[in-house]
Amino acid sequence: MSGRAGARGVALVLVLLLLVLLGTVAAVVIGSTQTASSALLNLRARTLARYAAESGVVEATALIERRLMSASTPAQQVLAFGELERELTDLQDVTLGSARFGVAIVNLNGRLDLNRADPAALTGLFSQFVRPELAGAVVDALRDWRDADDVARPEGAERDAYLSAGSPFLPRNAPLERSHEFRRILGVTESLATAVEPFVTLDGDLRLDVNAASEPVLAAVPGIGPSGARLIIAGRRLGKFTSIPQVLALLSRPGAGTGGTVPLAQLVVSPSRLLVVSRGWSAGHPLTHEIQAAYALIAQRLVLKSWRERDL
Repeated sequence: MSGRAGARGVALVLVLLLLVLLGTVAAVVIGSTQTASSALLNLRARTLARYAAESGVVEATALIERRLMSASTPAQQVLAFGELERELTDLQDVTLGSARFGVAIVNLNGRLDLNRADPAALTGLFSQFVRPELAGAVVDALRDWRDADDVARPEGAERDAYLSAGSPFLPRNAPLERSHEFRRILGVTESLATAVEPFVTLDGDLRLDVNAASEPVLAAVPGIGPSGARLIIAGRRLGKFTSIPQVLALLSRPGAGTGGTVPLAQLVVSPSRLLVVSRGWSAGHPLTHEIQAAYALIAQRLVLKSWRERDL
């Protein structure tokens, strides 16, 4: 009997071990299944979010082109874009099946281009947020970051300066591709980058829309300055400008205090560059997908110039 009891005891232990092993295997299988299921849900949510965002771009560009086709003169374009701003409220939160999207449009001619703007204008903009000497150094460092050589400007910075400062970044010797690159340039503080972000772009064409540019941007432009910027802002409150001669007449009044030559060729009254920012998301999921599509306005049509995507 003792032999049989011992055998039964061993068998029982083996059975218990087998049950524990099976339980562990089952837990691993269930965990793997849950992980795979979660990954599948995330993939589905991201796919829905992306296509919702893309649908937002399609809706916005169709709306813009409809407005452009109805405007053949600069004055008509000014009115058309005024109506467009009101119509965009319908695209701020749109249901698309189980997904949603929201769209905003940015007039890039209301901003200074970090890659192409006149250095004096960039210095004028940065000087509104930091000391003028630091602003000049940042502009020199920005130009050194963009140019193809390794010769530093008087207040700039090239490869050796970044290495000496222990920076994890080195100049690209090429134009900035994404806005966050500006933060990598020596001399650019987080507070400066944050302050100028609403006033700069990487997709401009050197034209400045007097109906859209903010006071800091207008004040930075040589020939307009702070006094001219205040005059333009005050003039816009009475109604948008429909021609550049209106602006020049305003700036040339006695006592305007603008000084210098106004960059006539750069001034416009309606945009020639637009940025469509569309965000899509799946209902009940935290992931949001953003598309930033920059367009040039050519002969009443939109021509894609750049396309950037990211998950938020």
